[in-house]
Amino acid sequence: MPNQNPEFADIYGVAPHVVPDAHDAPRRNVVVHPRSDVVTVLGRTSQRGGFNEQHCMLSEVDLSCRLDLPGMFDVRHKHSIFRAHFTRPSDCEFYGSLGTDEAGQLREFYDRVSGF
Repeated sequence: MPNQNPEFADIYGVAPHVVPDAHDAPRRNVVVHPRSDVVTVLGRTSQRGGFNEQHCMLSEVDLSCRLDLPGMFDVRHKHSIFRAHFTRPSDCEFYGSLGTDEAGQLREFYDRVSGF
């Protein structure tokens, strides 16, 4: 089941009681580093005004993952979430997985910002 086993490039709606959000609504996050006890995610925003190639990766509309507006994944919205939250849809609801091309771009981006 996807909620119990988050994988790289999976998109989740993370509830504000897990990761606080200014909009007090689930923020779309992408998994960038699933570990055994903690999962690292990058938050997505639809406000592209502060785009900085060093810290952000543009993300296009992808209705299969409930990404209904153009946006960007931003390392300023990087969070670590205990894996147990992914077993509860009320905490982390699975929205889908990025397509192959965007997942590849995410891998390159995250490796670069992580220093790999």
